[in-house]
Amino acid sequence: MPAALRERFASQTVVLADLARLLWLREVLDSGYDRAVWCDADLLVFDDFVPAESGDHFGRECWVQQYGGKLRCYRKIHNAWMQFESGSATLAFYIDRAQALLERAESPVVPQFIGPKLLTAWHNIAAFAVEERVGMLSPLAMRELLSGGDRALQMLRDGHGDALCALNLSASYENREADGVLHDGQDYQRLVDELGSGALLRRLRGTP
Repeated sequence: MPAALRERFASQTVVLADLARLLWLREVLDSGYDRAVWCDADLLVFDDFVPAESGDHFGRECWVQQYGGKLRCYRKIHNAWMQFESGSATLAFYIDRAQALLERAESPVVPQFIGPKLLTAWHNIAAFAVEERVGMLSPLAMRELLSGGDRALQMLRDGHGDALCALNLSASYENREADGVLHDGQDYQRLVDELGSGALLRRLRGTP
């Protein structure tokens, strides 16, 4: 990491991590690998799937939350799962522009400054390839998955189209209230233990 950016954003490790993962991916590909995949530590793969053999791909974010007293789904792309191939022009551009934005910005910035916010803005213009089977679970959707209900989960399913095989569990919300929902460590552990089969997987996919 550039020393100046480390110092400027020392209190915003999420922002630094968004750049660091890109630099790591570049280093891995430069060492001779044909492709590299990044997975956040709180991304749970609960069903088999084979990533694309080539090309650059991002995960899909369908974030369900309350807005104005109604449920809304915000459809974006995320960097909790990314795949790049050797010689990727997308990765080179992403690193160059993300670093330039951070060099001009003053701390603090929004946590998703060079993550999903930037990627989604670009995606709306350039249309990146998206791995629809890799999603993200909001606290409201997680509550329905664990306790019943289907409105938020249906929005999640509609936003993806393809059957989900992996989810970023948004573990930063553990013991942190959002939309009137508070999940503790036991809730997250139950997801890890049970999502690969049985009732939770059927509820997620809307199957009997």
